[in-house]
Amino acid sequence: MSGQEAAVSRPIGTGLEEGDASASEPAELDTGNFEPAEADNESEPVRRMPKLYPIGQMHGTYIFAESEDGLYIIDQHAAQERIKYEFYREKVGQTAREVQELLVPITFEFTAADYETIQEYHDYLKRIGLDFEPFGGRSMIVRSHPQWMPKGREKETIEDIVGQLIENRHVSIKKLREKLAIMMSCKRSIKANHHLRDDEIEALLDQLGRAQDPFTCPHGRPVIIHFSTYEMEKMFKRVM
Repeated sequence: MSGQEAAVSRPIGTGLEEGDASASEPAELDTGNFEPAEADNESEPVRRMPKLYPIGQMHGTYIFAESEDGLYIIDQHAAQERIKYEFYREKVGQTAREVQELLVPITFEFTAADYETIQEYHDYLKRIGLDFEPFGGRSMIVRSHPQWMPKGREKETIEDIVGQLIENRHVSIKKLREKLAIMMSCKRSIKANHHLRDDEIEALLDQLGRAQDPFTCPHGRPVIIHFSTYEMEKMFKRVM
């Protein structure tokens, strides 16, 4: 597209601040291969982007889709980061309603300083469904975890949360929630060079359309680039 001054690619947006529209979070998010997830809200959320119809995928990284108003290019990793960020941000900020008991408790060994940090955040951890119990010396055990944790990766997720607590031991709960949500969404999102099936692409676009802010990832990078029909026609000199 070089040499066409009138053709301008740009991230799309609405000018609305995050939180102006409600989002329907995925009821479950697979942290391995991307699987379609059902919404847990009965009412249809307000969409902040048009319905997109997939065209294809480039290099296992970018999804091409169309709508009535033109062509959309979606960074699949950034898109799922946004979806999972909003999911985890909600979960680590609310009281766990249901927990899953572990057949074998998970044991953690801490340094003296880290043990003190876990004790300091004990009430917050318990509220989100992680009740750390002293187990002699500087050891602690966890007997249950919140049900929203990815199946098969519960231990890894708990270790990630503990790691963030220890690394950011002096930040506020609000800031900690933000860091946890960003960390978990980034680690568990599909990467570049990962080819998706047609149904996976459709599911990803559908979930992105229900996000509160589908336009940027948690790190601030654009998720979507939009070329309007007029811009496309102008690039091919069909219009002046």
